Amino acid sequence: MNEEQKRNWDVGIAVVGWLLTIITIFAGVWQFNKGEENKVRLENELLLRKDEIAFQRQLWAERLATYRKIAEAAGAVVASVNDKTQMEAYILQFTTLYWGVMILVQDKEVEQAMIDFAVEVRDYQNGWSSSEKLKFKANTLIQACRLRIPTIPARDSN
Repeated sequence: MNEEQKRNWDVGIAVVGWLLTIITIFAGVWQFNKGEENKVRLENELLLRKDEIAFQRQLWAERLATYRKIAEAAGAVVASVNDKTQMEAYILQFTTLYWGVMILVQDKEVEQAMIDFAVEVRDYQNGWSSSEKLKFKANTLIQACRLRIPTIPARDSN
């Protein structure tokens, strides 16, 4: 190999080296950008998931509080069967809960138990039912509320 061929090889290798370096730099930049895009996407998904969990927790807490109020109102109605004035106040409280916040959190089983209890209250007030039937319907409603409370949403590890 003569000097000119060596020089051509050296120039060729240098050119190929520069091209490979430039390609490697562009590939690294592209890979970095893709990684950052993926990181941003994953962070957004995590934030959405956290928001969803927070909403589920809030709904769970609201449902628990409302079901507790319903159970207390039904128990108060039954406990006051001997005092008509007091009973009327508790029936009003029950009706307020039924037509108020309960519409937002109830499910079909609790809704049906509430309807059955309301019908039984009306029948009791009209003298068509006994206090025992009223107590039974109240117990059914309280059990429906207790059984339909969802499990506590999982906590984040963050």
